[in-house]
Parts: sequence; C-alpha cells; structure tokens
Amino acid sequence: MVRRGHTTDVLYSHHPPVTAYSIWNAEHGVHLQGYNAQKASFSRTINVKQIGHAFLHLDAYNEDYLITLPSLHIEGLITGSPYVELESHSYIQSSSGYTANISYSGKGWVSGKKNSFTATLFPEGKEKEPIYTAEGQWSDSFVIKDAKTRKEVESHEAKKTKTTPLTISPIDTQDPMESRRAWAKVAAAIQKGDTDMTGREKTVIEEKQREMRRKEKEENREWERRYFARASDHSAFDKLAKKMPDHVSVDKEKTNGVWRFDENKAKDFL
Repeated sequence: MVRRGHTTDVLYSHHPPVTAYSIWNAEHGVHLQGYNAQKASFSRTINVKQIGHAFLHLDAYNEDYLITLPSLHIEGLITGSPYVELESHSYIQSSSGYTANISYSGKGWVSGKKNSFTATLFPEGKEKEPIYTAEGQWSDSFVIKDAKTRKEVESHEAKKTKTTPLTISPIDTQDPMESRRAWAKVAAAIQKGDTDMTGREKTVIEEKQREMRRKEKEENREWERRYFARASDHSAFDKLAKKMPDHVSVDKEKTNGVWRFDENKAKDFL
C-alpha cells in the first residue's frame, strides 16, 4: 500500500508472517524502512513479541540507525476500550558510535501512566556510562536530561506536534491486494458490530491466502514481493548488529532474511 502526505511517502507490504514497510521524506532526507513478524500469546491479555528491526538513514549526517522492536500487549479488553501498550526494551544502535536503550512501561492496575518510558544514551559498549536520559510518555510529553547534572536539556510534547494528513486513493481504485480494499468487508462488519459477518469475511480472505500458499508450494516458487526484496548485501545491518549489547538478539533468520525496499521494482507502481 502507498500513502502520501505533503512531503512524506509511506509504503508497506503485508505478506504473512512478515510485514515490510518504507517511509521516506525526500525533502528532509529521512528514510525509515524495516520489517517485522509477530508471535502472539494470551494470558489475561493479548501479548505480542515482535521479531525484526527498523533501519533509519539521515542524509544530512550520512548516519544509519539499527532499531530493535519492543514487545507489546493489549490493554483495556475488560473495559471495552482496547489500546496498545509497549513493553520491554528497544535498542537503537547508531553508526556514529552511540547506543540508546528505551525501556517501556505503562499504566498498571494501581498506578502508572499510559505509554510511559525511560531511556538512556551512551557510547557503544558503555551502557553504565550514560550521557543523556529521557523520561515521560511517548504519546504525550517527555524530557531529556544531562545524565551527570540532571539538568533538563530539551522537552517534547507529542500532542502539540502538527501532523501531516495522508492522501489515500479511493477504495475502488486500489489494487485488490491493497489492505484497505482486501479487508473492506471485514472492516465494515466490525463497524456495524456484526461478529458473524466479520468472521465469515475474515475466513474468505484467509482461505484465499492459504490457497495461494498451497499453489506456490506445488509450483515450487516464492511469492514475488512488489516493493521489497530479500537483501543479498546486508553489510550495513551486520555492522550495526555486531555493535549491539551482547544480550540483545537481532536474528535475521527468524524473518526469512533481511528485507529492503527495492526502488527499481517499485518505480512502476509509484
């Protein structure tokens, strides 16, 4: 699927069990791409472990950032107002020689605030010698402080940040495999509160997908991704992955390789 804002393009491909995405802003020289798979379990709530990574490039500094993905769970199921809450850790390794560790927490039964986090920035390999710390709510406001003096360096208020509206093609002009068109009947049934119809339409899509997978297996071929390709050269990934703290796992085999946005493949569709 392709989404366009005034200066930002968003493109993603969902092919179970891995979703790949590419987000870029040519005007400001920012490109974020990545992929992830999920392993879900249920114990009082829905728990999701994310497998994969994101890769950020900044043209102005010619810097790369390898980002691991936090786990998440669904809160508010009992009250009927579900929302996603991040948990565990996410590490960001920069080609500039610095590492960030972000620790997520959230609102508990007794105390805490939704979407809370703490973070430290440190020279690679020196996690116990932080330079800066950050604390607050990633969906609201947070402050960055000097780790030694504890003086505030900067603050950010997400709710006051202006967002750019996205431009999305009408449903009937989208490709039949685009998410909004492919799942349109399921979405409509959910909005109506019709659980029976939701289940039936969801089953139709899943059975079509299973049939496609069976056919591919019989013909001994792999589904050709429209915008993404398995990277043959992932030296940038490997270089930053080796710099991650020893206890951080970045396993490319669990996502069937390292996936990258392929401009040559995508140019005919953008």
